[in-house]
Formats: sequence, C-alpha cells, structure tokens
Amino acid sequence: MKPGCASVVRRSTGVPSFATTIIVTLAMLVVTSCAAPAGNDQHKSPPIGHVWTIILENKSYEATFTGLNQNDYLWKTLPSYGLLLRQYYGTGHFSLDNYISLVAGQAPTPDNQNDCPQYKDVQPGSPGADGQVNASSGCVYPASLPTLFNQLDGNKVSWKVYVQDMGNTPSREDPYHCGIPGPPAGAGVPDPGSATAQDQYVPKHNPVPWFHSLIDNPADCAKVVPLGGLPATAGHPAENSLAQDLAREATTPQFSWISPNNCSDAHDATCKGDNLSGDPNNHQGGLYAADLFLKQVVPEIMKSPAFQHDGMIQIIFDEAFPPYKMYGNSIADFTGDTTASLNTPTDTAQSIIACCNELPGPNTTQPGFQAFGQDTTPGGGITGAVFISRFIRPGSITDQPYNHYSWLRSMEDLFQAKTGGTDGEGHLGYAGAEGLRPFGVDVYNNPDGRALQPAPSGIAIYPATASSDDPEKPIVTGPAVPVR
Repeated sequence: MKPGCASVVRRSTGVPSFATTIIVTLAMLVVTSCAAPAGNDQHKSPPIGHVWTIILENKSYEATFTGLNQNDYLWKTLPSYGLLLRQYYGTGHFSLDNYISLVAGQAPTPDNQNDCPQYKDVQPGSPGADGQVNASSGCVYPASLPTLFNQLDGNKVSWKVYVQDMGNTPSREDPYHCGIPGPPAGAGVPDPGSATAQDQYVPKHNPVPWFHSLIDNPADCAKVVPLGGLPATAGHPAENSLAQDLAREATTPQFSWISPNNCSDAHDATCKGDNLSGDPNNHQGGLYAADLFLKQVVPEIMKSPAFQHDGMIQIIFDEAFPPYKMYGNSIADFTGDTTASLNTPTDTAQSIIACCNELPGPNTTQPGFQAFGQDTTPGGGITGAVFISRFIRPGSITDQPYNHYSWLRSMEDLFQAKTGGTDGEGHLGYAGAEGLRPFGVDVYNNPDGRALQPAPSGIAIYPATASSDDPEKPIVTGPAVPVR
C-alpha cells in the first residue's frame, strides 16, 4: 500500500441478489468488438465514451455496504454488475468541500467546510501553491480557477449536470443560472442549506454554483438542468430531462453529473417531501430513499444506447458519516468489528481518516473539520463506491485506496485533458499531486469490453499494491461468463 494511505480494509458481506429489472437490462446489452488497451498497460484509460456520476451523501462504508440499512439494491445488487471500491475516500467534512475537491481539486476551506451558509465570493481569492486558491472566507471561486467542466468545454466534450428538484421554487434558486441562490458579490445572499416540502434541492449538492468560471458563462449554465427537465417559458426554451437525453446516443452527453435531491441522495433521515415511494405518507429517507432513486435512474441509464455502447456509471458518496443510530444514519449499530470496543456509537474513526497522501491545503489544518468529536481529522473517511461498465468485471472488488482527487485525475485522463493544471499535464489542484494514482487496471479490469453476466460480489478481488507499476494479482474464485 502507498505510504500515507490508511490500511484498514472492509469486506463486503452477503451474496448479491439480482433485481429483475437490471437482469433484463443487461440481457439487452449488445456484445460489440471494442478497441482496448494492451493488457499490460497499467496507466492507459479504456475507450469509455460516456460517464454518469451519481453522488450520494453522508454515509460511511459500514453504513452502506454491510447490511445496516434498507438498501439491498446498492449494497447487494449493483456490485454484482460491476466493481465495489472498498477503499474509496472523501476528502473532507462537511458536504460542500467534497464537491469542490471533486471538480476543481481544491482542498477544504473554512466556509465550504461549513457548507457556506452565506453564498458569497471567496476572499482574498489569490493563487496559492499547488494550484490552490487562498480562501479565508467565502465559497465562490474567482473566474481564474478552472474546473473539470471547463476542461471538458476546452476539449469539446459534451456534458450536463442534472439536479433533482432544482427550480421547484424559483425564488430559492435560479434554474436558468446554474441553480445559484443569488448574486455572490459583496456580502452575498443566504444559501438554503436544507430542503422544503416543495423543493428538496440545496445548492451545496450542486458542483457548479461555486465557480465564476461557470456561473458567468450562460452557455455553461444552460448545461445545468433539473433532472426532470423544464418546460419552455418566455425567453427560455424547454430543457430535456435525463430520460429524454438518454433516448438516443446523439443526445446523451459524454459526461453526466447527477445530483439527487436532499431526500434521494440519502442526506435526510426523514424527507421533507416525496421520497419516490409512491406513498404520500412515507417520508423515510437515508439509504432507503437512495435505493428508490437508484432503482429508477440506474436501469434507465443501463438500457440507453450510450451506456450499451461505451458507458460507465459511478455511484459515489461525498463523505463518510458513522453508521450509528445516534447520527440518524442507520437502523442498527455496527457490530462487525473483531475488536469489541470498536462496536460502540463512539467509533467514528473510519469517517474522518484520509488516504493517498492527502494534503490539507493552505486554508485549514483539518480537512475533516474535527467532525464527530475527533481531534485529528485528516480527511472525509471511507465511503466506498460502485462502478458499472462493460470495461469492468461484474462482481469484482478493489481494495486500492482512491479519493476525490483520484476521481478528478481519472476523469481528466479519460477525457484527454493533457495540458495546464498544477502539473502541466491537465490535472487541476491536488489532482496533480505527485504520485497520486488514477484508476488503474484494478478498476478497468475487463479491457476487451465484453458484456459479462452478473456475478456475486467478491468473485475477483484486487488487493492494494504499493505502486501503480506493480502487477495486479487478483484473487479470483469464479469465471467471467459472457452474455450470450
């Protein structure tokens, strides 16, 4: 394992069950011949042409992937169609700093750790070392700071951000202006931090409003749309929904970011509004509500022409929260640790640790914001993640540590950002940190792109390696079976 990375490894439990809707979807996959990188190339990205990143909220690995919650779809079913990343980490606490790390490589700052209750410009906003911005206050970064979305624009890669509920209450946020709550100049405006019964959108879970390089460009704001689309109004054309865009590959963006609302992303334990259950009296949130959302959206993506051709779905979390009833994050307490003393509601260590030599940056010494009563909080904790693609073996697991900066570096590599950035090779902020590993062959572990049948999670396990140049030696307990 890489020096400086946490070495705690969690095992998934249980044998995945297969949801009928997804089995039908996978059976529809067309087996095509795809160009693939050489088998011994540890660094080359596969020919993935379409990515959907779905970001959920505030759950540790134990909370999500060990059976403590009513979320069998994410815990059991989806890993059987792809890869479970057991050592995926957030970079800070609380929500907003993780979104900013993901798309711009910026380390946490005081105000974005506090989820920016006042929507206002960063001050002083001057450039710092390693591609960081000096930010003693404020959350909206100057136009000089580029994001992944600007890089995609520069490479003529189509993209959209789909945000559930954005614009339900136009007086709270402007759906035609990237979902911002108002102008950030001067003292700024109050930033809605919680949901309402009519509008469960919150700006802190939208990665775009925090960058002048995006919100000052109407063409970019036109790519930030409600998940369900918008009807035409005076001065504004209709905006397609995700479902409409998925109908044809030609209308599907090459990169899609999906932010569910504060209920569907598992943030709220009790939802203020609809949780997609169909029962107006059912307001259960958490991973139960996230499962309902994923059961609707993931099959919709998987049956699309773009996904069948060359797609990848990523389900990630922003940060880890302990899996205990005291935090409202679980229906049970964690009892799976062999050390009995760790099976108490005060065991929060897995939710504030870091990996991958994460640096704190110039604006705070504690990326983890001393969350959950901890004194030393170097990161956002272990969240886990699930990736699904024809270039990923179903049922596989990787124990290689990755974090949000790794994700950004990997997306930059995948979409050919090769110039600029901190390192001069297209990697922004701490995504350009020396030695940071992008996703490797432990992730892209089905390089020929054959469509494979679902398999129990754990059928192929990729242990962590000390160097990205080390050969992968997966522990394989069953064959990969092609879809026929």
